[in-house]
Amino acid sequence: MRSLITIIFLIGALLSKGASIGNSFIEKESSIEKEKAFPLIHRLSVISGFDYVASSVDDDIREQIPASDKIYLHSAAPVSLRYSFSFTDPEIRNFYKGGYQGVSVGVLNIGGLEPDGGSIAKRNIGYPVMAYIFQGGPVWQIRNNLSLDYEWNFGAAFGWKPYSVENKNFNLTVGSRINAYLNLNFNLRWELSECLGLMAGIGISHFSNGNTSFPNPGINSFGIRVGILYTLNPNNRRIGEIRFNDIDQTTLISATDDSEENKPDNKMGKDEKRHRIEYNISFWGSTRKRVYRGGDQPVLLEGHFACAGVSFAPLVRLNKWWRVGVSLDLQYDHSAGMPKLKHETTNLSSSNLEPTISESPLPGHPSFWRQTSVGLSAHGELQMPIFAVNVGIGYNLVAPWENRGSYQNITLKTYLCSRLYLNVGYQLRNFQQQSSLMLGLGVTL
Repeated sequence: MRSLITIIFLIGALLSKGASIGNSFIEKESSIEKEKAFPLIHRLSVISGFDYVASSVDDDIREQIPASDKIYLHSAAPVSLRYSFSFTDPEIRNFYKGGYQGVSVGVLNIGGLEPDGGSIAKRNIGYPVMAYIFQGGPVWQIRNNLSLDYEWNFGAAFGWKPYSVENKNFNLTVGSRINAYLNLNFNLRWELSECLGLMAGIGISHFSNGNTSFPNPGINSFGIRVGILYTLNPNNRRIGEIRFNDIDQTTLISATDDSEENKPDNKMGKDEKRHRIEYNISFWGSTRKRVYRGGDQPVLLEGHFACAGVSFAPLVRLNKWWRVGVSLDLQYDHSAGMPKLKHETTNLSSSNLEPTISESPLPGHPSFWRQTSVGLSAHGELQMPIFAVNVGIGYNLVAPWENRGSYQNITLKTYLCSRLYLNVGYQLRNFQQQSSLMLGLGVTL
């Protein structure tokens, strides 16, 4: 349900704010004639692929399950129908030329083997349906009609057959009906004509429930992508080019260039330097599962535990695309700080695959401050129209014993207006342990 709510928010923001939000990434008010309209370029595409499913990293609960009781996934075949749009407004086009963003729906056919050697049936895994947003742009413009593009996808996949007591011998791969979907592609895009184009490339994908249900080893895959693209309104591209060429280029450069020679006076230069630093304040919350590791054997604790956090991150604007900086992170985890217990065991035999659960509340529940972590992290951020992708690596200076060490997070920001953004991310511990989702809001000052 959390993934469903998240993807609805993201798709709604993209569709309702598309044209207007793009301009929020232009930090200076331009003197370009605003009465000139710059239409959007709309495209439809069909993308297919074939992936090899790599072995996911098992958590220490799932590792105790005998291999004879696991299923083995080996392939995945995604197919997607997509809609995307590009800007012709020169304020955006001048910096993000060739960029595009959109929404997509698709299906995922997963292949694999059951413990007895038979093929996986629909009743074991299901046929997930994907809904996601995506954004990309050229990394290298090889020729006028040929480019090497990057592209990320973020969304959710619905319709999985989750782990349960009834089908425990067949599916220990996913623990929820809805799983988050992450993907990164590098594609060659070849425009055959004004309307028709082809693309081919490689991609990596990850499916996970964000540690909201057990089990959650995640599904990782990598493979090839091929597709065909069709531009619905090629005339809009020509209109944008004509109106772009009609603009006084001196005016355009002075409105968008940060170089010193294009600053009218020293006062403007001081203002620009002052605004090279942006301050981001983010608030987030979610729930998580917890594997208790304070005894002789790991134990899956019963129920879900609340997590919440706030971060303050000054980011230096290197250029229109990149931001770097540090962040002070404060995080509360209701499952952390539990007293270490001895002689806890789990029993995950082939006849009893249900993990042992703590039968009574752990004694001496810690105070709020004993479940709070304080850390510092380094961040890099890619900014494009509407979206920004932020990656951080940090270390907890003060933390409960379970959360000591490093942490890593990846966050997608969706700007709802020029300063307010929707924050969706995921956090790991020590590059391997699943932590929690990060769902919330933030503001850029």
